Amino acid sequence: MKRVFLPFILSFVLFVGMSSCKFAKPSQSGVVAILSVNDMHAAIDLMPQFAAIADSLRQIYPDLLVFSAGDNRTGNPINDQYQPTNYPMIALMNKVGFDLCAVGNHEWDAGQEAFQRNIEDANFPFLCANIILPQTTKLNIKPYEILEVQGLKIGVVGMLEVRATGLPGAHPKNFEGISFEQPYDALQNYLHLRNQCNVFILLSHVGFEDDLEIAERYPMLDAIIGGHTHTLIEHPTKHNGVMITQAGSSLSNATLTLIKVEQGKVANVDAVTLDVQHEKKKNAEVKKMVDDFNNDQRYSQPLSTAITPFETREELGCMLTDAIRDKSDADFAFNNTGGIRLNRLKKGPITVKEVYEIDPFTNDIVVFAMKGKQIERFIMESYKKNGRTPSYVSGMSYEVLTSTDGYPKSVNITLDKGRYSPEATYKVAMNSYMASTVRFESVDDGTNTYMTSEEMLIEYLKEHPSVSYRGVTRVK
Repeated sequence: MKRVFLPFILSFVLFVGMSSCKFAKPSQSGVVAILSVNDMHAAIDLMPQFAAIADSLRQIYPDLLVFSAGDNRTGNPINDQYQPTNYPMIALMNKVGFDLCAVGNHEWDAGQEAFQRNIEDANFPFLCANIILPQTTKLNIKPYEILEVQGLKIGVVGMLEVRATGLPGAHPKNFEGISFEQPYDALQNYLHLRNQCNVFILLSHVGFEDDLEIAERYPMLDAIIGGHTHTLIEHPTKHNGVMITQAGSSLSNATLTLIKVEQGKVANVDAVTLDVQHEKKKNAEVKKMVDDFNNDQRYSQPLSTAITPFETREELGCMLTDAIRDKSDADFAFNNTGGIRLNRLKKGPITVKEVYEIDPFTNDIVVFAMKGKQIERFIMESYKKNGRTPSYVSGMSYEVLTSTDGYPKSVNITLDKGRYSPEATYKVAMNSYMASTVRFESVDDGTNTYMTSEEMLIEYLKEHPSVSYRGVTRVK
């Protein structure tokens, strides 16, 4: 990637700012500057650099707006396991001066009560226009917000992805009593903002491909500031006249969008991607906050030693499912691919923090009695649920046979020990997310172990002073 550093950006914004000075006097002319990020996933260690970039930009644009396109949490136990959960990220976002945040699917990971606490602690509103809340809810989520900068009105609508299940990608239990509209349909209800505001923006946690479709359907938008798919748009461009941005994930990058308004109407939209992870300047006050949050010795405790590095998610998934199978006394254990959040793990000590980075979702493990043929069906259904990717497994290896269109037809299963039979009954362990979202049949209703997968992995590693999963693969 071609890195864009702060000195260049300051020259860029200074040029744009100077070119619009002649429009500074009219009450409805000026430049709206927006610094945006998405899918930060609690990457608090880069917040001092991001804050320094915001500080520098405010020297030129005192009215700089700062937006998040959702998924502020889940990925760093320093934040996710903090009590109250996610407080470090909310406190840091308050300090940096965020103005708006779209609701992401991972905002719900600790449940509705915890999310409401985050909303109350935040100095900025959370936006989601396609959520349908019951009248009894305490969740103070707004569909949109109208901000005013230099006499200009900026209308911002929030939107959240909705899957085929009718819910966003989080544990269904966290959406009890809540329903959602499809983003395409819900946006239709807020087109009146186009006439009420000088600038009309969608703050989207829907995903890049869907943002393209939204731009096709709604060209009256001036910009879509997006998230969810972790797409790094290195050189933001317009699609159907709508500027679309997204800055990757984990605060490695950010986007600066400059919207020039002349006589009340948008005359031009420019955007550039900023390199946050290589920024040398740090905001001292924010760094002090981050250092204080990181000063938690519970998470630096070594549990075991990786004698070889973990180089794939499947290697990590094999270790996690081995732990689940061992601690639940099951014949087989499965874990969804999206439940593994690290791509690799270095050789050396494995700490408590890294366990929660591998799997941050704190889902209970449930054990079901299942016939072999029911397991086959479960594997095919989870394959479809995972986006045509096989789930990680322990106690067996398997191959999913597909048709020419990628649809699963059958499964070949080979057990680690013994001979497989479609009529035999086995104990199958899985996390509660899979148990709630994958369609399958079982002999019984399942037994909750009341242990999370992270707790099982911690105990497993304590009992195994060294581990190696180099080259381990169990699925095709």
